[in-house]
Amino acid sequence: MTLTVADRQSLERDLDEAVSQAISEALKEGNKGILVTRCDYRTFKVELSEDVPFGTIAEAEFA
Repeated sequence: MTLTVADRQSLERDLDEAVSQAISEALKEGNKGILVTRCDYRTFKVELSEDVPFGTIAEAEFA
């Protein structure tokens, strides 16, 4: 899921919601963690990743 946020308040709300959805999906699959990538100052990507251990949320910055 890719998010584009307008301000700090929507950033926190939208990221929390996206991570909650990703947690639900990760629990169903049982073998992937969650990767949150900051693509730029307004755009974030939240996805399940085999590179992140199950039960873990990792953050990265896209360079």
